[in-house]
Amino acid sequence: MLSYEAMSTMRPNALQNDLLRAPFATGRKLLFRVAQGVCSKRTLHGTPVRAAKRGKGESGGGRSSGPLYITVERDGSDLWRLDPVINMLKEGALGILPTDTYPALVCDIEARKAVERLYAAKGMEPTKQLSILVRNFSDINTYTLGFPSTGMGQDTFRLARRALPGPYTLILHASKAMPKQCVDFLTGKSKPRRTVGVRMPGDALCQAVLANLDRPLLSTSVHVEAEGELEIPEGAVMMDMFAGRGLDFVVDCGTRVAEGSTVIDLTEREPTLIRQGKGDPSIFVSEHAYA
Repeated sequence: MLSYEAMSTMRPNALQNDLLRAPFATGRKLLFRVAQGVCSKRTLHGTPVRAAKRGKGESGGGRSSGPLYITVERDGSDLWRLDPVINMLKEGALGILPTDTYPALVCDIEARKAVERLYAAKGMEPTKQLSILVRNFSDINTYTLGFPSTGMGQDTFRLARRALPGPYTLILHASKAMPKQCVDFLTGKSKPRRTVGVRMPGDALCQAVLANLDRPLLSTSVHVEAEGELEIPEGAVMMDMFAGRGLDFVVDCGTRVAEGSTVIDLTEREPTLIRQGKGDPSIFVSEHAYA
């Protein structure tokens, strides 16, 4: 049987290309033939999912269903492979996408059951506030109250235009357009979250997915065990991490070092550095604020 690593290095044949390009229809069954084995397509939580092969030594015998595992080139030369993922997200799937910082566990912010599954998959309390991945500044204008002017008369929108897309999380006041499950999750009794962390990733693959969706994605970072001081997520490792937790797909663009985003609070008169990460904070705050 083939491992996930072996599958990720294979070049698709004509049948695989046809299947990957085919539209996902709930309940429709496709066969994805890979070398000596066969992976079947099934439905998880109402979302069609092509099963992944188990690696050697894994339990469950020779054939097993699992999340869709897609490998794509980092340069975006085979973005057509992302078509199934886009359709799955629209149908309420839960999956992992690459970003310009850490990989992200994502779902449609309007899909309440998917939001519940995302929190459950990470074992998070409903009070844990998450970020959204947006397509463009129009999304930011819709789901937040926009960018305030600073006390020095500086337009934070212009600063954001310099920084985005990029490895930043900008904390802004949430608008009424933010879905209820994202501002007052589950119980309906907790204090509404009036702020939201906004990310516009500078990653071609993530942007390609977002550009084909109708709205932003709810997002939380996926962390793996660090190798020394470096955290290098691998698709197969993340697949194993979320085994049995309702994960529907993983998009893998190869190994690369993951770093956290730079978090800037833009809810007050002056931008405030909350966390220094991959992005240069000097775009928003003076250097003495973090030197």
